[in-house]
Amino acid sequence: MTKTIIKIPRSLFAAALEDLARPHRFAYERVGFFSTKCSTTKNLTLVHCIEYHPVADVHYIRDRSVGARINSAAITEAMARCTNSGVGQIHVHTHGESSGLPNPSTVDRTELPGLIRSLRNVSETNSCGWAILSADNAWLSVVLPRNNVPIERIAVSIIGSRMVVSKRIPCRPKRFWLTQQSFFLLAERFKRQSFLGPESSRIFSTCTIGLVGLGGSGSHANQQLAHLGFECVVMSDGDRVTATNLNRTVNATTADVRRKRSKTDLAERYYRRVLKGARIVNRRTRWENAMEELMACNIIVGSLDTFAARSDLEAFCRRHLIPYVDVGMDVIQSGAFHEIVGQVILSMPGKPCMRCMGFLTDKLLSREAQSYGVAGGRPQVIWSNGVLCSAAVGIVVDLLTGWSGRNQESLYLNFRGSDLSLTQDPRLEHVIKNNCPHYPLTDAGDPAWSRL
Repeated sequence: MTKTIIKIPRSLFAAALEDLARPHRFAYERVGFFSTKCSTTKNLTLVHCIEYHPVADVHYIRDRSVGARINSAAITEAMARCTNSGVGQIHVHTHGESSGLPNPSTVDRTELPGLIRSLRNVSETNSCGWAILSADNAWLSVVLPRNNVPIERIAVSIIGSRMVVSKRIPCRPKRFWLTQQSFFLLAERFKRQSFLGPESSRIFSTCTIGLVGLGGSGSHANQQLAHLGFECVVMSDGDRVTATNLNRTVNATTADVRRKRSKTDLAERYYRRVLKGARIVNRRTRWENAMEELMACNIIVGSLDTFAARSDLEAFCRRHLIPYVDVGMDVIQSGAFHEIVGQVILSMPGKPCMRCMGFLTDKLLSREAQSYGVAGGRPQVIWSNGVLCSAAVGIVVDLLTGWSGRNQESLYLNFRGSDLSLTQDPRLEHVIKNNCPHYPLTDAGDPAWSRL
């Protein structure tokens, strides 16, 4: 059975709620439309909401029998967006709930399916449907591409800070194997992190985290996610552990080197020792060969060796509306001494990317490409990897729980090893309020091909 996830950037979600809350001269409520694009694989369909379109005041019809009724001109405009921009449309309204999952009314179920059939006549290759929004969730009925049967039991993710991961389709595996003592241990083990919020354990058990790169940095992130209680993880790394990895890879042993074990196998072995019932997807390969599994992730943490690899992974995350946390470090010559430098960057879809922040540039990528294969092994030490990945895991936790109250959707932290400092890069201040021109939300979804 194909899994479906609706993704709504928080900026669009907030814009829709603000518009729908405006009073109208005679209508009891307002309506609007989300434009949608899709990412599809054999077992997964991601429906991305990429734009919000309010309905103009003049397009409402006086009708006291319903909350709002719109005229044919408003529907024609929605159809025109389908044909001209190659997008789907989702009719949006709200019932005024402050929070929780809203429910459709009898009028909704009677009248809206006809509207969706009209939209489907001009947009068979995209998703169309209707949605009811609350302050923190959404109920949807959606018809997927090349399918005429609407589906309603849909996972909804609100992408931003704070993130919302649907409660309706949990990733938690069944636990029939648990003894009474095991249930007690599960209840006790997360008590001391309850300050993260009453829902934190459910969020961690529902959310799927992608780990790309399980070497020095990635092994630290893997360790901490297991102890926090993240039950669903996708691991991707094509390398095997070697003698040069032992100085910084958590849980690696000389026996693993002799047996030439893969880094993902070491990560999975540790994870299951800490969290026996974890649901782990182990891909012993480059992340480019694990795209289908990574597309299902709510957040991806990358610990990659090159700037080109970072650029490619960020582009993948942007296309599928996945928040990306990048971690990296290096040792440079500073006069007569060495300095350890590194970064932790949160790249949020729709917000400034690593190019906007000045971390990635064409000149840097070109210089790296020209020297490909001649750099050799780079110096690495375990404590710097630990500091950087602890910060990355902290960003992931705050993004999901909002425990700090900061609600930051972009971060660029610089690390300096000589004084163990993590400081905000000053360049972020100049771009943090801007939308990203390199990866606009309208570019989300599968590439659209057309005959010339």
